[in-house]
Amino acid sequence: MKLLEYKQFNNSTDEEKSLNKKKVAVVAIIAVIILFLVLMTILYKANANFRNFMDKYILFKYINEKDLSSISIESDRNIYACAFYNYVAILENNKLTMYNSSGKEVQSFDVNISSPIFAVQDNYLLLAEKNQQKVYLFKDKKMLWSKDVEGQISRISVNENGYSSVIISGTSYKSVITTYTEDGQEVFKTFLSTTVAVDADISKDNKYLSFCEMDLSGTLIESKVKTISIDKAKQDPANSIVNTYEMPSNSVVTNIEYHERDNLICSSDTEIYSLKDGNISVLANLSDNSDLSFSGINLSKSYFKVIEDKFGINNQKSNVEIYNTSSNKSSTYSMNGIAKEVYTKDGVIAVNMGTEAYFIKENGYLIKKLTTTQEIRGIVISNNIAGIIYRNKVQFLSL
Repeated sequence: MKLLEYKQFNNSTDEEKSLNKKKVAVVAIIAVIILFLVLMTILYKANANFRNFMDKYILFKYINEKDLSSISIESDRNIYACAFYNYVAILENNKLTMYNSSGKEVQSFDVNISSPIFAVQDNYLLLAEKNQQKVYLFKDKKMLWSKDVEGQISRISVNENGYSSVIISGTSYKSVITTYTEDGQEVFKTFLSTTVAVDADISKDNKYLSFCEMDLSGTLIESKVKTISIDKAKQDPANSIVNTYEMPSNSVVTNIEYHERDNLICSSDTEIYSLKDGNISVLANLSDNSDLSFSGINLSKSYFKVIEDKFGINNQKSNVEIYNTSSNKSSTYSMNGIAKEVYTKDGVIAVNMGTEAYFIKENGYLIKKLTTTQEIRGIVISNNIAGIIYRNKVQFLSL
């Protein structure tokens, strides 16, 4: 009886030892996999050649025109397109049609628009008729509202909560800026009698409207950026300005954008600025580099510059330099050839190289590289989808 008990105890010990060995082996394998992934990540970040190899052969980020869904368009007709949320919206013959990344029509609307202005943010699309009166707001696949304004629409914007601004000219004032809520209710109007409004944007928390105005009456161009408290403007619009930024004389401001953390960024023909608490900080000088071909601030948390390197006809590069507007940390993505056009929205930069297109994240990493047989005429992008426009078709790319 005792011998039997000993054998049972001995067998149990052997089983525990075998189980412990298996656990150790599993832990060791997991540790090796984690170490391998860490090393691959370090190499991916540090070595451009290794990163390109991974993008092409392992991560399959290189795609061809034949891999994408498309719709045909008539080459002799004008179409207008924009991308927002998960859709590419195409306007033709007063009809706005939305397509998903598979090229499937998901919704369409009859709109009284022939020469459109688009403004998009997340799942909102603001659509207006340039120099006319009509404006529409869409959310996802629904039309939220439409209205006619008094005057001529020159510029529009919308934030991620559906608050929108419409800049109007052609009235007794040089410019009028009207702010609307998501449901189309007018919040307040800003009247400019001696200056022209160039651009406007609403903060991500709906608390502020900032706009740029230009005085063209003197020998020098005078530009100012003003920030309005929306809560104050509801009660007393005349006393709602909380900050005024006087830009350098003869500086032509092109646009303003609220970035993450409600950082207000302003771009002019010569510099990019950060505007905060009444102070102006220069983030970048755009006039000190003759090899600069493109720049912009229309991203979620960064500005970019495209610098050309030309060492001969067969040795040309375009370097996309991306700078975080909060930390000023930078990253660079390099491409062979010269960029023809650059398009930006949210966290994506698209570079049209003619028969190639690169889609790059704000962190400097490649999302997709597209190779085509036709010349690319234009690109529209959101965080989730891109529309590639050719002479006779539009293709759809999931990002």
